[in-house]
Amino acid sequence: MASDPETKTTSAKPTVDLDVNSEMSGNLSRLSSNDSTAINVKEIGEKLRDFVDVFPKQFGETFEIYQKPLTTGAIILTALVSVAVADGVLDVLNAIPLVAPLLELIGLGYSVWFAWHYLRYAESRQQLLTNYRQLKQRITGSGD
Repeated sequence: MASDPETKTTSAKPTVDLDVNSEMSGNLSRLSSNDSTAINVKEIGEKLRDFVDVFPKQFGETFEIYQKPLTTGAIILTALVSVAVADGVLDVLNAIPLVAPLLELIGLGYSVWFAWHYLRYAESRQQLLTNYRQLKQRITGSGD
């Protein structure tokens, strides 16, 4: 079928007549330089340079003003990422046979040890409460 002359299509290519002047061979006309484009590039370059010069100072000033909220946001974001990574690790560990029951047994054992060690006597409960308050004061910086 491909050799059928009826199925072959010929594309008609447009012809272009070129007038070649051999007397002026090798000389190309220069493109006209647009001065407004050169000025715009220079202006953009100057604005970019000014921005790069001023940006670190502005960034530092902004960080000084909003240091506490930015730090708090970074800590919260880090905590969320850490929780997501820990969840992924625990999902993988739970998929391994006997690891999930072993982790539950370890958690139960630690809970029993903690209750026996810190909650059994009044002196140890008082010491635990004192340690908790000191840790809270070190973290928050407050005296309540």
